[in-house]
Amino acid sequence: MVDAPVDVSRADPTRHIAGQNQSRIAKTGRRLLVGVPLFLLGLWTFIPFLITISVSFKTKAETFASLGLIPSQPTIQGYREVLSDPNFLSAFMNSLVVGIGTAILTIIIALPAAYAFARFKFRGRHLLLLFTLLPRLVPTIGVMVPIYRLAVATDMLDRRITLIIVYTGMLAPLAVWLMVGFFQQIPRDIEEAADVDGASLWNRMRYIVMPLAAPALITIAVLAFREAWNEFTLVLVLTTTPDTRTLPFALFKLGQSEGISNFPAEAAFAILTVIPFILVYTRIERYVVAGLTAGSSK
Repeated sequence: MVDAPVDVSRADPTRHIAGQNQSRIAKTGRRLLVGVPLFLLGLWTFIPFLITISVSFKTKAETFASLGLIPSQPTIQGYREVLSDPNFLSAFMNSLVVGIGTAILTIIIALPAAYAFARFKFRGRHLLLLFTLLPRLVPTIGVMVPIYRLAVATDMLDRRITLIIVYTGMLAPLAVWLMVGFFQQIPRDIEEAADVDGASLWNRMRYIVMPLAAPALITIAVLAFREAWNEFTLVLVLTTTPDTRTLPFALFKLGQSEGISNFPAEAAFAILTVIPFILVYTRIERYVVAGLTAGSSK
């Protein structure tokens, strides 16, 4: 006669409870292992932004007298000074034009280049794709003087189109690399079916590839816009008048305009500069993540 199987959990409830406790401890440990770094990263990112908001609502005297985050006498004087400054409005429009122009030109150049790397087979394409990233390794200070001399020689100094071209050249290698990875995720069968139906290369790219590659295109546009929006060194070198200078240079001039820094106005300037980009990014964040993920899985 065969003995019936014994339920271990009923036979030894102490062992069963100990196993449950170990499982809970393991889950808690995994959550802490992930949650603590994320929490610290959130604090590292959010605290400077919170301090900047706090300073922007303080007076000049309170900025030095109080270290608290909540102003004792909140004021919007800093924002009034910034918005009434014609240099801010001019710099904002320049940043907008340069950022949008850089995003459009980067996509126009990177799209066909990345498509060629992803779809066409030619000798040395992998090595050439690797070489496209080499310009990203050169620091801005290393190309600053040659770019300045080239702008002077071609009479392109102090023009917004010059900034657009330079920023596009800086970001195009990264844009090509990311888009190649995304294009390789698109099945070739879709394009081959369109080719059988008589679609030209341009029609395949326009009606098939570009709609499917929308997350990658949005990612590249955001990266290009951010590059142009935040860059300072080349603006300092390639522009000479307020008509072409962008927001980072205007913020630099604001800090140099007075003997004692006007920290509330500078903080208000920084907030007004960052908020538009944050509002746009929160609307398209999921596309940016999808584009970066696809590009990195190449």
